[in-house]
Amino acid sequence: MSQTKPTTRLNIIGCGHLGQTLAYLWAQVGLNIGQVLNTSLLSSQAAVRFIGQGQAIETISELKPADLYLLGCPDKALETCCAELAQTQVLREGTIVFHCSGAIASDILQPLKEQGAYIASVHPIKSFAQPKQAVLSFQPTYCGVEGDAEALAVLEPWFQQIGGISFKIDARQKTLYHAASVFACNYLVALQSISLRAFALAGVEQELALKILQPIVQDTVANLFKLGSVDALTGPIARGDAGVVAKQLAALKASLPLEAEVYRLLGLEALQLAREKQTTPEAYLQEVAKVLAVPSARVD
Repeated sequence: MSQTKPTTRLNIIGCGHLGQTLAYLWAQVGLNIGQVLNTSLLSSQAAVRFIGQGQAIETISELKPADLYLLGCPDKALETCCAELAQTQVLREGTIVFHCSGAIASDILQPLKEQGAYIASVHPIKSFAQPKQAVLSFQPTYCGVEGDAEALAVLEPWFQQIGGISFKIDARQKTLYHAASVFACNYLVALQSISLRAFALAGVEQELALKILQPIVQDTVANLFKLGSVDALTGPIARGDAGVVAKQLAALKASLPLEAEVYRLLGLEALQLAREKQTTPEAYLQEVAKVLAVPSARVD
C-alpha cells in the first residue's frame, strides 16, 4: 500500500452526509481536515462538529490552500462549484480536486486542471442516508474511480485506509455505471414501496407487511449473490404460469395502473432469466410472453 502523508490537508466544499462520513473516517487515520464550506455557516459548523475536526467557513473567498479538495456538493451544483473554486485562484500546481458523483465524470473539473490541478472522481457505492451509520458500516465499500493517474495515486490509498476497495471505470460510460447502482439500490427501495402499496390494498397494514417482506427480501438477496440472477429466480414467471401472471397484471391494472406497467416490464426481464434457466418448457414461457407483450397502462 502506498504511504500517505499525515500532514495532507483536505478542504471540503459541500460537506453533506457523504462528505461528513468520509471526513470523519479520514480524520481517524491521520488526514488533516482543513476548511469546510456548506451553503450556510450553521451547516458548516454542524459538519465540523460531526467530523470532530476542521474550520467552518461561510464564503468560498475564505478558502486557503490545501493538498486535496473534495467537491461534495449535489451533482447539479458541481459545475458552478467548480467555476467558483477556479475564480479563487487558491489552487497550487499539483493540487488534487475530486468529486464523489457516480453520474458525472471527472472532466467536469477541467477548468481546475487548466490551473494546474489533478482531477479525479471516486464514487463509493454505498447509501449515506445516516452518516453515523455509514461511518460504522463503510468498511468494505467498493469505489468506482476514474481521472488523472496522479490524483488517484494519492486518493486510492486514503480510501483504502478507511475500507474502500477501488476499481477503475470507463468515464465515457459513467451514466450507465451510475444507472446500475440506481437499479440495485434506489429502485430496490422503490419496489418495496410498490409492494407495501399492493399489500395495503389487500388489507395488510404496513407494520405487518414490513415483517412479511423482510425475510423474503433478505432470502432473495442472499440467493442472488450465492446462486446468481438466473438460478435465484422463482415465482410464476419462472414456472411459466401464464394464468397467474395474467390475473396479477389485471388486478394491478384495475387498482394500480402505473405499477402494473412496472410489473409488466420487470416481467419481461424475469422471462428472459427464466429462458436462460432452461427448467421450464418453452411453450409455457411463450404463453407468459403473450400476457406480457401488451402494455397494461400508458405512461407518457
